[in-house]
Amino acid sequence: MKKSNLPSAKNPSSRRIQVRQSGVHGKGVFARQDIPKGETIIEYVGEIISAQEAEDRHPHDPTDPNHTFYFQIDNDRVIDALHGGNSARWINHCCTPNCKPVVTEDRVFIKAKKNISAGEELNYDYGLIIDEPMTKKLIAQYPCWCASPKCRKTLLAKKSKSRKEKDNNKDKANEIRKTIKKLKAQLKRLTH
Repeated sequence: MKKSNLPSAKNPSSRRIQVRQSGVHGKGVFARQDIPKGETIIEYVGEIISAQEAEDRHPHDPTDPNHTFYFQIDNDRVIDALHGGNSARWINHCCTPNCKPVVTEDRVFIKAKKNISAGEELNYDYGLIIDEPMTKKLIAQYPCWCASPKCRKTLLAKKSKSRKEKDNNKDKANEIRKTIKKLKAQLKRLTH
């Protein structure tokens, strides 16, 4: 059997991290011990589904349609942590995060971006990509509550500055645009 070169997250037992109420939003994940920069903390797991299946399942909660446990692996695949997910699904967004997700093949690992002290809440920048003009209305649909001094007030990604970055994000943005259109139609059906 060929040995995998994929990183492995140490067992995220209750001694390392803990899910509890967050001052940022709902539940959050907290370090129970110091975690050094660069350490793999936990793998974001769940059912791997197609982007189309994610659109069909959305929203998880019609009363809060923009709250999901999805993590997009690539243009075609999404992890749905509502099904088979672990504590990683409760990691909140922050505009100045202490963690970062690392996608390796079809797996997502949450790694420490800096040294994290025991008691500190884990977070990463969700960087949601929506290919629409950044308006007050759009920002209000995806609010950020991180309270960081550098908070951009939204879960949406910063607008790309280079043409190359814009081109790379175009496919993802088109998929998100389709998803939003479907969600609006589904919400309309649910409210009638």
